[in-house]
Amino acid sequence: MDSIRKEDLKPGDFLLCSFEHPGSEAYIEALLTALKYRNYKNDAERVKFLTAALTILRGLIITFDRDIYTHAAFWNGEAIVEAGLTGVKANRIEHYIGTPTDVYRFQKDGFELGSKEIPVEPLLKTAEDLVNKHLEYSYDTAYLYIFLCLTRWKRNEWIKEIEDFLKSRFSAEHGKFIDLIFTKYYDQFVMLFENIADEIVNQVVAFRNDKGLVCSETVAYIYNRTKPEGKYHIEKPLTSFQAKAHQYTQKSSTKEAVTTEQLNEIVSYLNSFESIVKSPTSSSNTWESVADITYTPHDLARSINTRFAGALDLG
Repeated sequence: MDSIRKEDLKPGDFLLCSFEHPGSEAYIEALLTALKYRNYKNDAERVKFLTAALTILRGLIITFDRDIYTHAAFWNGEAIVEAGLTGVKANRIEHYIGTPTDVYRFQKDGFELGSKEIPVEPLLKTAEDLVNKHLEYSYDTAYLYIFLCLTRWKRNEWIKEIEDFLKSRFSAEHGKFIDLIFTKYYDQFVMLFENIADEIVNQVVAFRNDKGLVCSETVAYIYNRTKPEGKYHIEKPLTSFQAKAHQYTQKSSTKEAVTTEQLNEIVSYLNSFESIVKSPTSSSNTWESVADITYTPHDLARSINTRFAGALDLG
């Protein structure tokens, strides 16, 4: 794996910090700490609470975002522009020492960022303007991050997992019928989950009370809000990247009885599906346009517009 030192970074690079599950004991300790200091009374207790909460949040992100990254930041050539617990700021990169961090670079139509076809200066201006807004950290989005991550799952994986779950719960004699349902009505299931994803993101946008950003939103804001519109847009990888396969850690061995009447009811419902579930939103009114900066770290890393450049080495 290539290493990238500070002097090798290019303006416009963005950094993605990885995280590994620390184990059940560490999560239990973090949960107890968060509960103990949830009503913190001073700065020291606040730090303990936020540190514990961040451990839990990072674990949730890599679990439901199906990736290894939990934090994102933008390199402006001198500092990292990032959303942290104290707001959106430009910070010294040295505080990443000891944190496993990968460097990614933007590309589009065969051109690299920084070329004459895709100049980096407009991005740097957007980043500077963003820092000068003095935005807060978006706690509302952080709390809802798990739902945002769920919208990133490829639809076929959702369907496969539900099919596997049903087969693990129902008796073997109904296995062929379940296969038939998921084969015949596959398009209807895709339609359903597309609408679920739409609704999740729309609700997140509706219930956000603050005007702040989280880390991956900050990077997406810089790229997606830079003019000319669309030139620097980071495409979400929903349909352009084969997400990592999700592995069940447990499956119930309990078989639930299901009647023929119930199965017929399911088929009847699916037959009327198109009249019940609205069609997926058109390309001109997708949830990307509704929540253009609602990105997770996975979206940034696995976009067709980004490429892995190497692991950050700060010595």
